[in-house]
Amino acid sequence: MKFAPTLFLVLVGALGYFLIGGPGDSEASGTIDYSKANATMNDAQAEARDHLDTFLAMALNARGVAGQGMLVKVAFPTSTPDETEVIWVGPFSADGDGFEGILANEPVDIPAASDTGRVTFTHAMIRDWMFTGPDGKLYGSYTTRVMLPDMHPQTAAQLRAALSENPLPSDWN
Repeated sequence: MKFAPTLFLVLVGALGYFLIGGPGDSEASGTIDYSKANATMNDAQAEARDHLDTFLAMALNARGVAGQGMLVKVAFPTSTPDETEVIWVGPFSADGDGFEGILANEPVDIPAASDTGRVTFTHAMIRDWMFTGPDGKLYGSYTTRVMLPDMHPQTAAQLRAALSENPLPSDWN
């Protein structure tokens, strides 16, 4: 699995994305590779998914359109069997039984992405979520928090400064 490292849209590229599965050239592509068996990353994704429905209820308006600055991180199949690219999508909206949106990062290998970066995905494909709180801090970003030690130190420092201390807003507890 490859994850690319998110200050907001500038940092989205840094928060990035990752690939899960086989090896890749993470330095050249800006991605970070994680094994499917990486317990820390798997736990982060599971925790983000535990709060996904709460996030979606807050993020989507009555028409199913996510508010500004609401992003989801989605696992897309790549052209390599058993490998997924997990990448930020925003803006996004609910579309019938699934979702549609625009890739927030440049994909490495997502055949399903259109030339415009438009993608469709299901609830089950979402691995993480993120939004900017009223305090200006980024909430969610569970996978990004795991990726910090694997990032360039300057990028990691910028992200640490932008991320909330706790991934969940205090009123969600």
